[in-house]
This record gives sequence, structure tokens and C-alpha cells, in this order.
Amino acid sequence: MLFYFSKNSTLCGILIVWVVGILNHHSALSVKVPSSLLSMSKKNNAPLNKPPIYDRPQLVKDSIENNTPIYYFGLGSNMLREKLENRGMNGTKIDILTMEAAIVPNYRLAFNLRGFPPIEPGMGSLEPVDANSQALLKYEKDECHGALIKLSPENYEKVMRSEGVGNTATRSTEQGYEEIVVDAYPYRGMKSVKAIALRARPHVRLRYDPCPSARYMNILKEGAKELDLELSYQEFLSRHPVQTLTTWQRKEAIYNIVFVFTISFILKWRGLSKFQNRLLFLVYARPSTPLIIRVASHLITATILLPGATIGCLMLFAWKITGTTPPQITRMMMLLEERTRPSSSKSE
Repeated sequence: MLFYFSKNSTLCGILIVWVVGILNHHSALSVKVPSSLLSMSKKNNAPLNKPPIYDRPQLVKDSIENNTPIYYFGLGSNMLREKLENRGMNGTKIDILTMEAAIVPNYRLAFNLRGFPPIEPGMGSLEPVDANSQALLKYEKDECHGALIKLSPENYEKVMRSEGVGNTATRSTEQGYEEIVVDAYPYRGMKSVKAIALRARPHVRLRYDPCPSARYMNILKEGAKELDLELSYQEFLSRHPVQTLTTWQRKEAIYNIVFVFTISFILKWRGLSKFQNRLLFLVYARPSTPLIIRVASHLITATILLPGATIGCLMLFAWKITGTTPPQITRMMMLLEERTRPSSSKSE
């Protein structure tokens, strides 16, 4: 993407000076931008004692008010114990009381939470089987398998905050998931328990499932194996289509994210991010579409991302040469790189 600029050093120099000027003008960026880039509100760093509990299921309210344990049903990356334990904000750990395999009937594993194509087009969500949504691949039974996790109210809130849920100081339209109450049936035992699961909110809920990334799906498969979920369900996960990217596609997408979310922070306006996201989903092609359409989709996607990716790359370069790269930006880059590469071991 930088070929053009290598041919025109003057233009490159002007753009770098412009970027550095923006960063100097917004000197607070080196401290504040990363939280925005990671979609973590500063309000989420507030103490966990006595959080606001309105506009949430009664099951959650009762658990917080009475300080009693609550069950949470994890169907995505939270099926992997190590991942879940390390999801606490600010380096805190999630303490799990119990964790076991369970089934939730009449719901399916969906990937219809609007993500960030092409890096992570769709994220996991629990969807009713009779909902108006189209799955890429259906499991043989009308049920979802996952982890039934017992947590203290404090640790439950840590999990929810890591998912962008539960901070009622923000509007529901700024949160991706909503808490729903389901009947979960543990593998060992016939009696069901009431548990909280996460479903994509209507404003970010797609009518179809785009591909999850290969990295994300590998975490699900590792979690399913660790929980010893039914073999047929593990095979279902193995057969599910995934999003794969070439190295240059991954780099372009990451640089674009740096630009878009930095601009969103500076202007306190997410219009550009939302507009670009809608454009990308408008041209998104699922694996079942004809090859020529998929090729066209890749080309148009690359074109949409190119301007932002170029400026994002220059921003990172400007931070580097001025020695002002925020440590959180570095961590964000590592996270994005990790999330887009296939997993080869649990230790990743």
C-alpha cells in the first residue's frame, strides 16, 4: 500500500507532518486513545461495588442485590477456561466457582453480531432457532452446547464488562450484547438451571451469519474439546466455514482500524466508523456465493480500506519516529495480530 508514497517522498513527508501535527494538537491521545480503540469506556474502569443494575434481567438484579452466585452460559471464546480467567479488566483475574458442559435447547450458536470485516466479520451470539436469521451451517439438533459457569456477582460483572455489557451509564445502542435468561441443562444431571447468556442487540444483529475468523473458531474448538462437549458438536465446529485472510489483507485491515478509531476518538464521533462498516457489509460475500462475486468483494473491500489503512500506517510510523507510541496502542496491535492468525496451540 505504500508503493505510491515511496515514489513520491514529498507527498509522504507532507502527510507525516500533518499526522504528527494532529497528534501534537491532541496530546491527550497518547493516553486516552487506546481505551477508545479497544471499545472500553472509561466508565468501565469504575469500582465494581454497587454497579447500576437497572434495565437488566431480574436474575442479575437479584444476584447483585443479594450477593448470591449466578450462572452464565458461555458459547464462544468463554468456553475456554484460560481465556475466561484472564478476561478481567486492568489485569484482574476472573475467579470461577464451577464450570461444566451444558446444553441450551431451542437456541443455536450464531455469529450474527456485527463485527469488523474482514478481520472479524461476525462474533458469537445465542440466537433462538425460530428467529429470522440465516446460519452458515446448522447443527443437527435445535440446541446450543457450551460452558455453564457459576460466578460470584463481582466476577460476573467482570465478565460482562469485558463483553461491553452491564455499564448502564451508556445507552443500550452503544452495547453489542444484551443479557437474556435461558434454561441450561448440565451434561451431568437432568435438572435445568436459570442462566444468563448473551445475544446480539437488534442494532448490531445481522440477519445472516458471516464467517467467524479462523482464530476465533480455533478458540471455540479448543474450549469444546476442553469441556469434552459431545463429539457431534465438536465436529460441527470443525466443519463450520471460517474467514481467512492473506498477510496483506490482515495488515491493511489493522492499519485501517488504527485510523478509523483514532479519528472517532479525536472527533468524538463514530459516524465514519459506522459508515465504513456498513459499506463493508454491503459488499461482503459469504462462502456460498459464486467465486466471481467473492473476488469482486475482496477487491472492493481492499479499495474501501486503502485510504484509511494508508493514513493509519503513517500514524503508526509517526508515533514510532517521534518515540510517542502509546503502550496501549502496542498492545492493541498485538491483540489484533493475534486474533487474526490461526491458533496452533492453547498457549497462544
